[in-house]
Amino acid sequence: MTLSAVICLILALTTGFAGTEEPKRIGDAYPLTICPISKRPLGDSPMVVILEDMPDAAMNGREVKFCCGGCKNRFVADAKANLEALDAEIVKNQLLVYPKANCIVMTDDAMTDPRGDKAMEDKNVVIGNRLYRFCCKACIRRFKRNPEKYTAVLDKLVIEQQEATYPLKVCVVSGNKLGTDPFQFVVANRLIKTCCGGCANRVKADPTAAIAMLDKAAKASAGTVKTSN
Repeated sequence: MTLSAVICLILALTTGFAGTEEPKRIGDAYPLTICPISKRPLGDSPMVVILEDMPDAAMNGREVKFCCGGCKNRFVADAKANLEALDAEIVKNQLLVYPKANCIVMTDDAMTDPRGDKAMEDKNVVIGNRLYRFCCKACIRRFKRNPEKYTAVLDKLVIEQQEATYPLKVCVVSGNKLGTDPFQFVVANRLIKTCCGGCANRVKADPTAAIAMLDKAAKASAGTVKTSN
C-alpha cells in the first residue's frame, strides 16, 4: 500500500469515528428501575439512551433507560409529554429525601417541607435527572446561569442532613467496610458512601442498585427506631 493510500485510510477511519461519537450525558444517570413507557422493571440489560435533537434544547443530554426499542421510539415520538411524566416520577421519588432548607439560590427565602402537603406549591424542577427546588422562576434562571455553584450548595445540604442517619457501614458496591474516610458524594439527592473511587464511579454510572440498597437500609433503620420507642 502506498503512503498516500495509508493516509487516506487513516483519514477515513478518523472521520468515521468522529461521526459516530456518542452524545455526552449531562447530569445524573437515570435513577429509576422502571421503563418510563411500559413501567416494567428494566432488568439487567436496559436500552440506555442519551437524548439528543429534542424539540427543547434543555432536554438534550438527559440519560433515559428503556426496556426495549419500541418504548424508546414511543418516548421520542412525544418527547415533551413523556419527559414531563418521567419528571413527575423523579420528583415524587426524590421529595422523599430532599433536604429541608430555604431556596438554594435565594437562601433567605423559605421553602415548604418537601414531605409536607404543600410541597408541590414550590417550583420542583428536574434538571439532569435530579430534583432541584426553587422559590420562583427567577431563581431557576439564576441556577441555569451557574448550575455548578448551586448544585454544590444542594450537595452540602444533602450531606449535612443525611450524614448523621446514614444507614450503612459498608460500601454499596463491594460490601467492604467503609472505614474512617470513605468516598462520599450525592446521587439522586441521596448521600452515598463507597470504599474507593472505583466503586464511586460505578455508582455514578448506574446508581439504581445503590439507591435501592440505601433506601431499604434507611427504611429498616427508621422502623427500628420507631420500635425502640
